[in-house]
Amino acid sequence: MATARRWTDVLSLDLPERMAATEKTREAILRYAKRFRGGARLAMGRIYTDAEYEERRSRVLGTPLP
Repeated sequence: MATARRWTDVLSLDLPERMAATEKTREAILRYAKRFRGGARLAMGRIYTDAEYEERRSRVLGTPLP
């Protein structure tokens, strides 16, 4: 039986490293779409790869404010 932890102990746990989102990840999501839970974007493989995200992020952050 699992032991119950206080919420303060749970907040201090280290999260595992996130896997990189690549084209291979997108293809796997499309192939096994019925296994994934979440929104329609995830089920249809409409996710940003890490490279696409970084490109968009740098473009948005480089836009001058009025």
